Amino acid sequence: MCEIKLIKMRKKFIILGYGNPDRGDDGIAYHLLNELIQKYSTKKEDLSNFQEAGILDLNPEIDLWYNLQLIPEVAQDLANYEHAIFLDAHTAEIPELILVKELTPAYKNSPFTHHLTPGSCLDLAEKLYQHAPHATLITVRGYSFDFSRELSPETRILAEQALHIMGELIQKG
Repeated sequence: MCEIKLIKMRKKFIILGYGNPDRGDDGIAYHLLNELIQKYSTKKEDLSNFQEAGILDLNPEIDLWYNLQLIPEVAQDLANYEHAIFLDAHTAEIPELILVKELTPAYKNSPFTHHLTPGSCLDLAEKLYQHAPHATLITVRGYSFDFSRELSPETRILAEQALHIMGELIQKG
């Protein structure tokens, strides 16, 4: 008797952005996801409401996900992708203006009950769903976290560089 194995097809990329778009540079991921929609979308409909969409199907290769913070439920979604890119803002505590870092699944306990790291999300995906995608963190230096929907001029320049880095990662796929 022949045994048939079902192979689950995984989509190529999920790009996960998180941060508060109403707090200036903390909204860098929101702005970058908007740029990615303009650059990579094959959809005809308006995708500007991606914030409420959950996972947004951008094209046959790429999905987007956005939230104010990472949540445990995203682990189930991560298991469906080959690659993940996490987008966030950082402060001067990180010396690089743009930090690009490969991630591995690793649970990290947080003193904040509402804080989950990308590594922890990957760890949950691996433990619960037996697959974590190859993942990269791109975090961009923020300068202003006041109440505003605008990026500071310094972070706006860095956003262009981060967009280019993401494009390279997608091409490399």
